[in-house]
Amino acid sequence: MPVMPLVGTSSSGRYACATSSQHTLKDLRTKRKGQPVFVLGHLLHRKGQEAAFESFNDRIALVKFSDGGTAGYDPIELLLPTEIDSKGIPYFEIRSCRACDILFPLTQKEADSDQEPEQCHECRL
Repeated sequence: MPVMPLVGTSSSGRYACATSSQHTLKDLRTKRKGQPVFVLGHLLHRKGQEAAFESFNDRIALVKFSDGGTAGYDPIELLLPTEIDSKGIPYFEIRSCRACDILFPLTQKEADSDQEPEQCHECRL
């Protein structure tokens, strides 16, 4: 039986940023180890922290925090960064939707625009 890899690498070799069709780790077709994410999740002491994707374990995304701690999350609870600078530092522009109150990441284009969106991507559809 062939062994399935736990994580893949993106075709570009880079980490993903939020786009109009990809907002969370779940949206990414291929997840790359080390992908920066912003944690929404169920653990209150970790909510709002940045982490890095490590691997999958039974459909749970394992992430590692800067203090060495790890935790498992539903990939929909992990937001992608708005941009990653030339030094590899991720920046997260996270906003709260005025319609449904869910947190969502801005895309680079949205962050650079004169008027930021007030609703999450799903509410705008």
